[in-house]
Amino acid sequence: MGKFISAAVLRDLAQQNKHVVLAEDAVLTPSAKDLVKELGITITQGNRQIASDGQVLRDQTTLCCSGPTPEPAGAGNEEELTKLVRRVVAETLHQANSGPRVVHAKASDLVLKPFEFGHPGLKMDLGDMITARDGSNLAAGVMTFDHSELPWHLTYDEIDYVIEGEFELRWHGQVFRAKAGDVISIPNGADVVFASPSWAKVFYVTYPANWADLVEK
Repeated sequence: MGKFISAAVLRDLAQQNKHVVLAEDAVLTPSAKDLVKELGITITQGNRQIASDGQVLRDQTTLCCSGPTPEPAGAGNEEELTKLVRRVVAETLHQANSGPRVVHAKASDLVLKPFEFGHPGLKMDLGDMITARDGSNLAAGVMTFDHSELPWHLTYDEIDYVIEGEFELRWHGQVFRAKAGDVISIPNGADVVFASPSWAKVFYVTYPANWADLVEK
């Protein structure tokens, strides 16, 4: 996984230039994506450009930008970015744990979408039901796998409850095969492979809810 760019980091970058260039492996958190439209930012990342309306324009040669191209965040200026990240981490941690409240997520509101950070050919859908923006310290949602597997590094604690099908978790040479009703707990920092030899529907809970906004110091 590349470096996560949180909303707070993106806001500071946008103060310097409304055209923000990110390293190709950088990952915008959900709140940062919302901020792109809110501030009218244009994001350039690798060979694609994301307009302020969220539309991805892959043919960057059709776009013209005046002035020098800013240095990618997460690629150069490491010392400056590190200082910025350390400040943002402290702010984000405080906000995530401040005033949690009861959240009711309705099944009728669940929308499953293809997982955007997966490899080509991955048949995995995911839908968040509760996030940090709902005022919870825990995040939760549903993911499905269709004859697919996903290598993943966790920067959070996770609980997986198998709703339907066959679910596999591979960790340190072990294979945990779970069926409907089974629960798997995964610790922060684990390198795992999520998979299903056939099809699986899994309910997940993660802590902290804002894990994607937290960047290592």
